[in-house]
Amino acid sequence: MEQKRRRILEAAMLCFERFGFRGATIESVAKAARVSKSAIYDCFENKEALLLAVVEDVLNDLLAESQKACTPGQRLSEDLEKTFDAVIELRGSHRLLVGIYREARHLGTQEVLEMRKALEEGIVRYIEELVRRHQRSGETFRLEPKVIAFLVYRSYLQLIYDWEDLYEPLPPEQIKTALNAFAL
Repeated sequence: MEQKRRRILEAAMLCFERFGFRGATIESVAKAARVSKSAIYDCFENKEALLLAVVEDVLNDLLAESQKACTPGQRLSEDLEKTFDAVIELRGSHRLLVGIYREARHLGTQEVLEMRKALEEGIVRYIEELVRRHQRSGETFRLEPKVIAFLVYRSYLQLIYDWEDLYEPLPPEQIKTALNAFAL
């Protein structure tokens, strides 16, 4: 059962990336996963539950990589740089998260707006806790931890994806420098 669920989640991620939330269907996921629609409904109540499971999977992967990169004794700027490097390795899998961000902004469907809000709150909370951990170890910052977390997260999205709509992609080192500007 777990292998089938994993195959469904992988197929769903591909379909949501390719077609967006509105364009992806249970039928397209079933076809991509080579399972029946009823097999999907055995694992997930509906398309929204399937998207939530996919997003949670991707987010868990990103957070796990970030936690591996963050080691005691490093400054926040070093943790952010190493986290950024780890996230770049998973860049393909988090295109879905950016797709949700963009679809919510352009289409505004209620399901996607709620998913985006939950996703962003989770990521900002994680970064905020990372900043607070550094505060407890004696580092000082000009901004409140939640503000730093929000700016780092949103700036990352802007510099990785929205920037590329207008200009040539920035090299990773320049993006890391920009993100650290909020934490210094």
